[in-house]
Amino acid sequence: MNGEEIFKDIVSGNNDTILGDVARKGLGWLSKAYEKGVTLRNDKFDAGKGVTRVNVPVISVGNITAGGTGKTPMVRFICDALIKQGKHPAVLSRGYRAEDNKKNIVISNNGEMLVEPSISGDEAWLLGKVLPHTGVVIGRERVALAHIAINELGADILVMDDGFQHRALGRDKDIVLLDASNPFGYDYVLPRGLLREPLEGLKRASIIVLTKVDQVTSGVIASIKKRLQQLVPGVPVFETTHMPQRVCTLEEWTNGEEGRPVDAYINQPIMACSGIGNPKSFELTLKGIGYDVVHMLSFGDHHEFSNDDVVDMWKMAFAKQAQAVIITEKDAVKLSQLRAIDDFNLPIYVLCIGIEFISNERDFIELLHN
Repeated sequence: MNGEEIFKDIVSGNNDTILGDVARKGLGWLSKAYEKGVTLRNDKFDAGKGVTRVNVPVISVGNITAGGTGKTPMVRFICDALIKQGKHPAVLSRGYRAEDNKKNIVISNNGEMLVEPSISGDEAWLLGKVLPHTGVVIGRERVALAHIAINELGADILVMDDGFQHRALGRDKDIVLLDASNPFGYDYVLPRGLLREPLEGLKRASIIVLTKVDQVTSGVIASIKKRLQQLVPGVPVFETTHMPQRVCTLEEWTNGEEGRPVDAYINQPIMACSGIGNPKSFELTLKGIGYDVVHMLSFGDHHEFSNDDVVDMWKMAFAKQAQAVIITEKDAVKLSQLRAIDDFNLPIYVLCIGIEFISNERDFIELLHN
């Protein structure tokens, strides 16, 4: 197990050894200190201190837990919906793992990519690539980004990626995503659990979206909804899945080509590889399509792939007798930049995924404006 997996094994309680108990107790003390700091910060913003509003609507997409809940495909879905309604949105992102996110940088403008992924970070660059009619700006100060998007890119509505805890920029809608497989982060604030703030913070949500509901039972969904009714009565809750849309070779993906139907390669034994927050979810998605996944090679979230990693990927695929490797779009951003990938002796496929609502998609889109 890598460090992230060991951490989750401890905080989830799966590690029931004496060492695990001692680690949880120590993390609990740190968690209390972190929670106190977060609560004081939220109290300040709740009182309206330090909040700046701009003259266009702002929609925040975020989560309350650390790790992957599907923010990138949701931001894409929202921007696509706004564009269909004649809007000109821009995305504001912190630019996680960017070369220098202290700078405010325009990543893309109406389909024109202005920087390399090493400058922007993988998620922001991916959003720029898949949103050809949208601008993407990165930096730590969301208020400054908002002014750049409005004044330089001509945005008439802003979508803030990972914005729930970044409260200095006032927003009109707070959309919070909860991964149905672990919606409440083991009920503890970091580092004892995965919560980025106490669950009381959900009271700020305008809309809650459960993601990956197809990966849990209907009973689990009912239990989550019951708890949300207790925590945030009256807040609308929507259910979504991460729906595979197509699969491309890495070369096709890099060139912006359409690729093939998602089941095009299901007859091959395949190794999945990911550097995302929830690799198990990726594996379940592949198996749901019908892929013969002979091995799941997972790196940490936002892993900075190297040429050595590519060599390790090939060695593992060879050892597991895989005939191809399949990756996520987020990982394709980084891997496509590496020299070693040109010498990879197996096909590399990229699975492209989008958000699909179980029901009431139109109601969700209407709530973006109301």
